[in-house]
Amino acid sequence: MITAFVSDIHSNLEALRAVLADIETRRADRIACLGDVINYGPDPVKCLRIVRKMDLCLVGNHEEGVLYEPIGFNPHAVEAAKWTRSVLEPRFLSDGSKWANWEFIRTLPAKHEEDGLLLVHASPRDPTSEYLLPSDGELIMGEVPDKLAQCLDLVERACFVGHTHIPGVFTPSGGYASPGELGGEFRLGPGEKAIINVGSVGQPRDHDVRASYATYDGEVVRFYRVEYDAHTTCAKVKAIKGLPDRGGTRLLKGE
Repeated sequence: MITAFVSDIHSNLEALRAVLADIETRRADRIACLGDVINYGPDPVKCLRIVRKMDLCLVGNHEEGVLYEPIGFNPHAVEAAKWTRSVLEPRFLSDGSKWANWEFIRTLPAKHEEDGLLLVHASPRDPTSEYLLPSDGELIMGEVPDKLAQCLDLVERACFVGHTHIPGVFTPSGGYASPGELGGEFRLGPGEKAIINVGSVGQPRDHDVRASYATYDGEVVRFYRVEYDAHTTCAKVKAIKGLPDRGGTRLLKGE
């Protein structure tokens, strides 16, 4: 079975559609979303309607920030969360689709486990909030740092995450490696374990403007990048009062 993992869509409809079209060519059996469907971008409603049809979706910190309070968010993210909430939160006379979207994000699980796999938005230690950055995988005297070691201890075989918007693989022996360093794929051998970040569909931050996602067939993780019309998304953001321009302009630089 081939699973396609997407994460951090951030209301970017153009990127989501492009990624789904690419996934179709990979003949994936199912699609799992690792959270942060919403915030920053201009199309939260349309993105939620699409993601609701996926096989699995987890809650991210931006769903939590929109539902409750955007604690720990920078000022741009707070402003975007307020706008996103104003668009999504149903009122007494709201139609059924608005209530359905709100109920969907309200009931998203924080993690999913199956056959040695752990799926979370952020990290095994903190499913929605902890950042596991490439720098956390820098070996110290040939040893993995405590933060990464503790996260790996909670993984039976493989853990798939998003949150940082930077794709890559963390292992006990190699620390962190980017998809480029891995040649675009990573084979998980018998008895090995890894934490795999699938990157971001809607807001990449590794200086590559293309949308990112990954697939896993039980042995090999493959990373993909997909071109999309980021200028259209950027223009939409600029046209919306209440959405900071930063949520669009950064798409043009992948930062």
